[in-house]
Amino acid sequence: MPLVGRMEFWSRRLLMSLYQAARGLSLLSCRLEVERGQIQLKSQRQRCNRLLTVVWRGILVNIYSTVMPDIFLKAQKTESYADFFVTVQSASVIFFAVASFSVQVYGESKTMAILNRYIALYGRICSLTEAQQLFPPKFVLFYALKLILTICGCLYELPQLLPMHHIRNGNIKRIISGLIGIYLWMGTLYVLDACFLGFLVSGVLYEQMGAHIARMLDEMRSMDIDCQDADGEGEREKIPPQPISHYKRMCLLCDRADELDECGIIYSELYQVTLSFRNIFQFQIFFYIYYNFIVLLLMMYEYIWNYLEAAQGDLVPLIMIGIKMGNIVLLIMCADFTIRKSQLPQILPLDIVCTDIDQRWDNSVETFLSQLQTQQLEIKVMGILQLNNEFIPTILSAIITYLFILLQFGFTGGFDLHKELAKRNLTTVS
Repeated sequence: MPLVGRMEFWSRRLLMSLYQAARGLSLLSCRLEVERGQIQLKSQRQRCNRLLTVVWRGILVNIYSTVMPDIFLKAQKTESYADFFVTVQSASVIFFAVASFSVQVYGESKTMAILNRYIALYGRICSLTEAQQLFPPKFVLFYALKLILTICGCLYELPQLLPMHHIRNGNIKRIISGLIGIYLWMGTLYVLDACFLGFLVSGVLYEQMGAHIARMLDEMRSMDIDCQDADGEGEREKIPPQPISHYKRMCLLCDRADELDECGIIYSELYQVTLSFRNIFQFQIFFYIYYNFIVLLLMMYEYIWNYLEAAQGDLVPLIMIGIKMGNIVLLIMCADFTIRKSQLPQILPLDIVCTDIDQRWDNSVETFLSQLQTQQLEIKVMGILQLNNEFIPTILSAIITYLFILLQFGFTGGFDLHKELAKRNLTTVS
């Protein structure tokens, strides 16, 4: 099997596996059907099945809210100001985790609609470009890298939901609640990875459309060059020249103009689909960044606290810091990749190719460029987070600031002020 066909095969297998995983994690209850040669997601037809799904998801949300403190609550006792701050951070992550889970389990209809729009766009782009492969090798490689980071994070997080001493002691109640917690947390991680995947798919589709327009311009440029070369060779070799007739060039130009109009329609739909994906999943995207950022800070607290207590730090928190930072950077870079690829046609010489033949191409180019100017893609989450590469230094500066605060707590005794805090609590009670 050639490399192109192999990578497209694995890309489709990957997407199909993700669909099956979503059904297994109770995130999707729709079916994948083929209607009139088009793949679509269809909701359940029987009303009782939909009612049971809603009831089941309501039960999942209630269980989820009870098991989340086991994974995020780092400080069991507020013996210092630092412990108090960590408890507040952990509680905020628990709140956002439950809210994100509630949004995702009750928003299946919107998720199904956006997935169907992506599937339809994939078919239209395949038909327009006549490409055998839309998903390049980097699509599988980037998602594989994201999946590795997720699995490494699970190796640390999941044992906290089901500690080994409960299994050794045969605590059936804790084992069952731990297994349910693992099942629900895997669903949350799946949705967080889906945020990354959605931006990656949009970026790849934008890239393929930009590459198609570039190839189209190269063909039009070569058409003019061939005509000029044919004239020169005919004079030198005394071979009758066979240039492309003016009528045929006009027909080819009109065909390319119509193709550019179709590209404009697809670009507009891709722009709307990307914005709809951002709007539907913006709470989950916000939780993705907030969760990884707060856990990164908690790991820094744990490492510094262990270092001050035992004069040596554990490597596990440092590894988790790298994993969580990698998750944030991958999402931001993927969003920036989508934005840059959406602007690719603006750097192509659309307005200088074949402009001396007819106004048909000029009108199509002017309309297309005006559309791109009015549809400048921006990925802003919750109205406050602008996802591009410039956001990464902002996060790094916040992490460094938090690190200095922790070090200041450590050197000034902020980790050992439990007596003063207890005295203040007693004064307040009295």
